[in-house]
Amino acid sequence: MKTIVLYDSQGNPIKPDKTRLNREIAAPSLMGVRSIWRDAVAPGLTPVSLARLLQDAGAGETTAYLTLAEEMEEKDLHYASVIGTRKRAVTRLPIQVEAAADDSTSVKIADAVRALVKQTSFRELLTDAMDAIGKGFSVTEILWNTAKIPWAPARYAWRDPRFFVFDQNDMQQIRLKDLADPIHGIPLDPYKFIVHKPKLKSGIPIRSGIAFLACWAWLFKNYTVRDWMAFAEVFGMPIRLGKYGKDAEPKDIDILKLAVANIGVDMTGVFPESMMIEIIEQNAKNGENLFRTTADWFDSQISKGVLGQTATTQGTPGKLGNDDVQNEVRQDIRDSDAEQLEETLNRDLVIPFVILNFGPQAEYPRLTLKEPDADDLTLLVEALEKLVPLGLEVEQSVIRDKLGLPDPAKGAKLLSSTPPPVETPNLETPDLGVSTPPQAPAMNAERHANAEAPRFTPEQQALEDLADRAIEEAAAGMKANEAALLAAIMESQSYEDAIEKLLEQFPALSMDALTGAMEQAMLSAGLFGLWTAAREGEK
Repeated sequence: MKTIVLYDSQGNPIKPDKTRLNREIAAPSLMGVRSIWRDAVAPGLTPVSLARLLQDAGAGETTAYLTLAEEMEEKDLHYASVIGTRKRAVTRLPIQVEAAADDSTSVKIADAVRALVKQTSFRELLTDAMDAIGKGFSVTEILWNTAKIPWAPARYAWRDPRFFVFDQNDMQQIRLKDLADPIHGIPLDPYKFIVHKPKLKSGIPIRSGIAFLACWAWLFKNYTVRDWMAFAEVFGMPIRLGKYGKDAEPKDIDILKLAVANIGVDMTGVFPESMMIEIIEQNAKNGENLFRTTADWFDSQISKGVLGQTATTQGTPGKLGNDDVQNEVRQDIRDSDAEQLEETLNRDLVIPFVILNFGPQAEYPRLTLKEPDADDLTLLVEALEKLVPLGLEVEQSVIRDKLGLPDPAKGAKLLSSTPPPVETPNLETPDLGVSTPPQAPAMNAERHANAEAPRFTPEQQALEDLADRAIEEAAAGMKANEAALLAAIMESQSYEDAIEKLLEQFPALSMDALTGAMEQAMLSAGLFGLWTAAREGEK
């Protein structure tokens, strides 16, 4: 029997070790290379030291940069708000699992994955994975529960990104810092880590983080706020000048200095009669506007970099709420973040889960994070409503996945819609020498829904039957066209996209079946007319 060799996302052969699947491999420690204690970076940071810090990060020494990225979220209210908004825009999206196929095995595997993502810890996993938006990458360790079947994650443990280093050869592959190799790190165990590296820009992952882009605006805003606080401390206070004569002794000058200082604090002072203190009132106005304007400008630049817009962070008083006009995170940015997180979760969680419990598969179920588009769903339902009665075959699991509905449990009470039976009037029609196939229920229901009495003479009914037969034959021959049109609709992302794809399909559609059915119907109708006229003439 041929041996199946599995490979991880890095191209390395996978040999899962059950004894390591449920152990913590990247846990922190008080001492050693994964210590939880770190020196602060933000205090005393200057443009020169920031430039050096970013240069070191690009060269692989990422510890200081990752510390700064963490401190930016902890110390700046605006940055913490917008980066949190961007993360939550993805983590709150509906989670759907699409089966690989409609067979029983694929449905069973998809149901197991759905049970996996329903765990309360899964939303926390999404939050931890989205930490990569600010820092450039994130690593979450999977602690598997191998004590029962199926093997599933018992919990997900966020790991400090400072516990990892990049491979110096390509600055792409992530390795774990370990006493065995504290400089270059060791490879990550297969099936143990979810590594998210969002591609926010081309290049090495560490330079793609939002913090790498926003740290300059953050630093200059800090300078502005610090100067603003110093200005606010003395704003409005009069200037105090002490005057002494040319014959004043040094000790007298010291007394005057002390008196001037005390007037500013205690409003009291003692000094020689020969000396004088003059208080000059300041006439500066609107000095604080400079600091506010500068700080607001830097905040707006951070909003643009993180959210893609500033409307929801700088609402205009008196206007209709900006939230009604613009999403907090631009939809294209949110969808891109979600698609990249999907790829990570499918690669590092869904596929390993399936392989460990069901073995390697030709195709795997797919987890998606997507806000259903009401217009797209309406278009899909309308298309199915019209095309399925004409014979279009669609897998039920595909439609359930599109609508975000789970497969029904065995024995569950199901909603269904059965068309009412329709009685066809017993009309005597001429025998034309052909057998007319039964009408489709939907056509019967539509044509005879309100029929309480015969509407046609026998001759007229014969023509109606000919028309129905022509429609049925044309529908049977048009299945290929219907399948192509529905495929174009289901691949569309919007109403406009659907129209464009339908127009592209039009030249390739075959009308031979429709043309043949019409020709036969017209010929039969003509012959029937001649037969009817001849019979009337005999009378």
